[in-house]
Amino acid sequence: MLDAGVAEWVHDLREYILSIDSSIEEVPKKFYVAYKVAQNFVCLQTEKNKVTLFLKLNPKNFSPLPENARDVSEIGHYGTGNSEYSVRSESDLLEAKNLIRQAFDEVGG
Repeated sequence: MLDAGVAEWVHDLREYILSIDSSIEEVPKKFYVAYKVAQNFVCLQTEKNKVTLFLKLNPKNFSPLPENARDVSEIGHYGTGNSEYSVRSESDLLEAKNLIRQAFDEVGG
């Protein structure tokens, strides 16, 4: 069961992602939800107390990586993307939305 805050973050992030462009498709999978245009640009995975985003962004383009981010290009995980960002509090949402927008722009949005 998700914490109430996590459920709100998921709803907020979902609304934001779908508002970026009308061509974005939401594709529910067994362990995550993918958002794509021509290809996935962000995958959203929920856990009890956080939301994990896998973003189609090259982690080597960040200097330094955001505090809640890590390079997962060499780590197996569900979803698509080489960068992981964890939303653990309300204050992480703005940075998450900025990264989602960058990922959307990267895949040709």
